[in-house]
Amino acid sequence: MTNKKLNILFLSSWYPSKAHATLGNFVQRHAEAVALLHHVHVLYVTFLDEGSNDFRIEEETIAGVKQTIVYCKPGALKWWRKWNGFKKGIAHLREKGEFNFDLVHHNVTWSSGWQPLWLHRKFNLPYILTEHFTIYNTKSRSDQPIFLKVLSKFVAKHSSAICPVSDDLGNTMKHYGMAGYYVTVPNVVDTDLFNLKEKSDKPIRFLHLSSLWDEQKNISGILKAWKKAHDRNSNIHLTIGGDGDIKPWELLSKKLCIHPDSIEFFTEKSPSEIAMLMQQSHCLILFSNFENLPVVIVEALASGVAVISTDVGGISEHINEDLGYLIKPKDEMALVEMILKFAFEQKKFDPIALRKYAIKHFDKKSIAQDFHQVYTTVVR
Repeated sequence: MTNKKLNILFLSSWYPSKAHATLGNFVQRHAEAVALLHHVHVLYVTFLDEGSNDFRIEEETIAGVKQTIVYCKPGALKWWRKWNGFKKGIAHLREKGEFNFDLVHHNVTWSSGWQPLWLHRKFNLPYILTEHFTIYNTKSRSDQPIFLKVLSKFVAKHSSAICPVSDDLGNTMKHYGMAGYYVTVPNVVDTDLFNLKEKSDKPIRFLHLSSLWDEQKNISGILKAWKKAHDRNSNIHLTIGGDGDIKPWELLSKKLCIHPDSIEFFTEKSPSEIAMLMQQSHCLILFSNFENLPVVIVEALASGVAVISTDVGGISEHINEDLGYLIKPKDEMALVEMILKFAFEQKKFDPIALRKYAIKHFDKKSIAQDFHQVYTTVVR
């Protein structure tokens, strides 16, 4: 059984599509890694107000992964429309003779965890869960509907394995009440795309890339710290942006009187453009109030980029003094000091050593083997 290529149905609450080009791109990376060893077919249901049909199915193959995306026209009773869209997707695969799966791999239990549970009940398919979401953190879960809280625990109970991206997330989920067999499998990085490139030392370049959601990413704190750091060292530059709204942060930058030559903002970029940003940077800054294991960290390490981050979630499971600096959340002065410290001693971080760590822990082949072990155990 261990040498047999399995047919894996990938499901997810988030996945890149025409509705949102970057949502769940880390799930797509996992699917591409698994496709090195097994046959992977993604089925994803989302909403898109485009065209006249209530439901539209589009298919393509990307990096060895077959994708079937069902677009539902928005309207009343969204949950009902998504349910019908999912059933149409399953019916479509069965009509084409492509519903011959050995295992279901579902990603992000909130809010479509009902999908693998339904397939398990109807077709007796075993399923595993991969979890990335910070929703199980006590700061995040209090506002969630009771129905989803109960459902997520029920889905976990009937899964064959639960694969959080960090040990910390796994412990948080257990504390939340999601019982099951846990195996940590971290996020993955394309080490061919994210690789080393010689950098200029002037200026020393820092990078922040995220959703720009202040409640989690603390962008306001980064900008306040950056103003103080640049006032003390003018040989530093910050590039900051992501797939969120940059306008409030451009305004705050001006309000704080941050020197315009010391900072540059950017909007959503493609993976190749992000890789280029990484290659031009010396250090990644994360000042999050809560996290699991952000993909941007593994992409930075693969690019030979050191990391300054808050010690939250599962980040400390990988970032140590050889790879960067950890500070307490919301401690702006600590961030200022670490920015200046890195600018002073940046050459202590060997880009080749950083990349070797990323290849060992986050490379596609490594992650593919991790999931392979889980799959064969479940199917056996």
